[in-house]
Amino acid sequence: MGYAMLKILFINPVGTDAFDEHILKTINQVKRPDVEVKVVHLTSGPVHLEYHYYEHLNMDETLKWVKWAEDEGYDAVIIGCFYDPGLREAREIVSIPVIGVAEATMHVAATLGHKFSIIVGRRKWIPKMESNVYLYGIERKLASFRAINFTVPRMLKEPETLKQAIINEAKKAVEEDGAEVIVLGCTGESGFMKELMEMIGVPVLDPVVISWKYAEMLADLYQKFKLSHCKLYGYESPPTSEGYAP
Repeated sequence: MGYAMLKILFINPVGTDAFDEHILKTINQVKRPDVEVKVVHLTSGPVHLEYHYYEHLNMDETLKWVKWAEDEGYDAVIIGCFYDPGLREAREIVSIPVIGVAEATMHVAATLGHKFSIIVGRRKWIPKMESNVYLYGIERKLASFRAINFTVPRMLKEPETLKQAIINEAKKAVEEDGAEVIVLGCTGESGFMKELMEMIGVPVLDPVVISWKYAEMLADLYQKFKLSHCKLYGYESPPTSEGYAP
């Protein structure tokens, strides 16, 4: 029995063409040839989501892209920010798999070592991300957060400086915090996963790479078995009778 080519949408919350190209380059290095990729960015609002208020401003367009993906026959969609903004809301309005890069990457990290550490840009990010670790039920696998004092825009402008800052903090996480796996806590840190592993000596997880491969698996299962998130309780869709369903 044959199956159609898979289609996966990656929503890039950093609203620039240059970062779209960076994300697409990373995905193209790891994607299967039978999977079609589309990367889009938001056309209005802030160009990063470092503030909870910015998440609110960008939520509407994010959810419209999620719904568009299902309507256009996509098999999965990835929300490409490590805060996993709108993940629950998105799963309410569609039946196709919706992948949060943080949730996917942290769950994979939990299988590769006793504990993992997350390298974040700023300390500002830690409370929301730590709350998500508890929400996802893997707090016992978390060794630490390590901040490198980079905003998202700076990450995109200074890749070599960024890489060295990640190496410095990742080594401390391994030596001082007992981490056996390093998670890069922003899609802006994407692009040099293999190089970092060679330098640090432990598994290093790029959230773009890991979420993409996770999405390929779920897209496969959705196409072949209609396996996706449960719609019974937590992700129950809004009733059309109330007039607010998308």
